[in-house]
Amino acid sequence: MKNRTLLACFSLLVLFSSCQRSLDDDDLIFRGDWSSRTYALQIFSNGYGVCNTRKWGGLTCEGYVKIRDRHLVFVSNTDDSTLDRKRFRIDQRPTVDADGVVYMELSGERFERH
Repeated sequence: MKNRTLLACFSLLVLFSSCQRSLDDDDLIFRGDWSSRTYALQIFSNGYGVCNTRKWGGLTCEGYVKIRDRHLVFVSNTDDSTLDRKRFRIDQRPTVDADGVVYMELSGERFERH
């Protein structure tokens, strides 16, 4: 019985550690707090993030962040999230505009870093 418990704990540890992955070095520029007219985003270097909508009653997706194939995807891992998944197309990677504001464009919408 003790061996089964240890095996189960080890299996869960491997499963959870394989789900969340830190952001790649090239994608660390996405870290930080971002907002647009419709969304507020928090992206952490450990691969965790939160996406909140400012409309539609304040829907939330909290969990893993994946950046690949010109898409930024939030995947929920909590029961409190009201959105299971939110996917954005990366139109413009984070850059600085003429006024010195760091911004990016996701799915046609401008996000500014705070």
